[in-house]
Amino acid sequence: MAEIHQTKEEIRKHEQELDHFKMSQFNLAGKVAIVTGGNTGLGQGYAVAMAEAGADIFIPTFGKAEWDNTRRLIEKRGRKVAFMDVNLTAPGSAEAVVAEAIKQMGHIDILVNNAGMIRRNPLLESKDKDWDQVIAINLSSVYHLSLAVSKEYAKQRSGKIINIGSMLS
Repeated sequence: MAEIHQTKEEIRKHEQELDHFKMSQFNLAGKVAIVTGGNTGLGQGYAVAMAEAGADIFIPTFGKAEWDNTRRLIEKRGRKVAFMDVNLTAPGSAEAVVAEAIKQMGHIDILVNNAGMIRRNPLLESKDKDWDQVIAINLSSVYHLSLAVSKEYAKQRSGKIINIGSMLS
C-alpha cells in the first residue's frame, strides 16, 4: 500500500472542508427552537449548539439562573434568544409557553424537552412529594408541551417537529 504524504497546508485545508461539511449537515438557519431548561447544563449546550447552527432560541426556565450568560453565548453567534420564567408542571403552562414562543419568535420548528430533575434519597427516606415532582417535570411536562407544540404545528403545517425528548439530569 502506497503512503500518502500531505503538507501541513493540505491537512489544514482538508480539516476546514470537513468542518464546513459537518456544520452544513446541521443548518438550522431560519428555524426557531424551544429548549426547556436551556439556561444551564445540557440544555444550555443544546441551545448554544443550535444557535451555532443558525436557529433562534426560546428558553422556558424555572427561575432566572444564568440568563445573562446564556443570552451572551447565543447572541455572540448572531442569533435571537428569549426567555420565559415558568413552572412547566403548572396547569396550562404548556399552552402559555407555546403562545409566548410564537409571540417572541413568530413560529416554532424544534422542541427540545430538556428540563428534568431527580431526587436522590434512599428508598425508605423517599417522599411521595419528591416522586410526584420528578414525574411531573420528567414525564407529564414533556407530554403536555409536546402536545401543545404539535397542535400549533398542525395549524402551521410547515416543516417537521424534532422532539429530542427529556434529558434527565
